[in-house]
Amino acid sequence: MPNTLAHMGVQALATRAAVPGAAPGWIWLGCIIPDLPWIGQRAARMLLPDLSPIDVRLFAVAQSSLLFCLVAAGAFACLARRPGQVFAVLSLGAVLHLALDATQTKWGNGVVLLLPFDWRVVNAGLYWPEDLATLLLTVLGGGVFLWAALRWRGSDPGGAGHRRPWPAAGMAAVWLLGPLAAMGALERAGAHGADVLRETDRREGRAIAFDRARLLPDADGTARLHVWTGEALDIHGLATDPPAGTVSVRGRFTGPAALRVEALHVHRAGWRDAMSYLGLALAMLWWMAEGFRRMRH
Repeated sequence: MPNTLAHMGVQALATRAAVPGAAPGWIWLGCIIPDLPWIGQRAARMLLPDLSPIDVRLFAVAQSSLLFCLVAAGAFACLARRPGQVFAVLSLGAVLHLALDATQTKWGNGVVLLLPFDWRVVNAGLYWPEDLATLLLTVLGGGVFLWAALRWRGSDPGGAGHRRPWPAAGMAAVWLLGPLAAMGALERAGAHGADVLRETDRREGRAIAFDRARLLPDADGTARLHVWTGEALDIHGLATDPPAGTVSVRGRFTGPAALRVEALHVHRAGWRDAMSYLGLALAMLWWMAEGFRRMRH
């Protein structure tokens, strides 16, 4: 997916055009809602390392689908002074976020737009995270945020607080528990290759793709592919040894832990994560500044 800062620019301009006067704080939250499950996935893997990585991934795929993003938008909107307007801003943000994610090249990855009617992962594959399109979107995001900080002053974030706590709690419960019911269907549909990766004794000959895996040398100097399941796969089929780092790979299993690589793309190290962390930090700083402003008044 494009980094958070790239989302913030194009989504802010589109949202302000569709919902005039939309508060930037809610716009930034709308940019982030589809990423909350992936942030939660990282936290869960760190805090509860015994959880099945496949189950955690499937849960995040379901929770980041459009349906559950809209549920999360509804939960946040219930805490606002103007829930209708805030829901429009947040839901539009979720739709734009997922649509933009679907344009980028992500082998073995993508977004689920039509759950529960269509369980397929959508990925148009138009450009890589390192391509000029992503760079331009990132620069736009930085410029729009600076413009907002200088010109969109005094915009009421909607009065987050205690407006409709029980409906908000109910929708939050659906957002937290509902993805459990979707995990099985997503696995059967082959989301993120979970069906292949689960069956370790039936992998041979089956195709697989990994988005942003880590290619690292072992102690003996042999390069192995470290994938999101926590496994380190032996790789072969490459004419030359690729550089260590973050790569996307398409291939076919030749054994339970051996992969013949058919295509490989090397990513620019650290770029996407750095811009995502910067975007998240700017959104948090905006909400902190709004909180201080409201306390002063």
